[in-house]
Amino acid sequence: MKQPSNVSFIWQDEKFYGWIEKEYQNSFLINVTDPNEELETKYAKRIIISKKVCELL
Repeated sequence: MKQPSNVSFIWQDEKFYGWIEKEYQNSFLINVTDPNEELETKYAKRIIISKKVCELL
């Protein structure tokens, strides 16, 4: 992936938006732009999500 791409994804029944920092074989490392409290404190606004649940914007 050459440039950051914006994505949306559903995690724990909530929809989030972010941009892809790194691409792996079956998942993305996503920097979440609108994190909830748990994503912000436990995961530092970054989470690895399966490509299957991500939607490119």
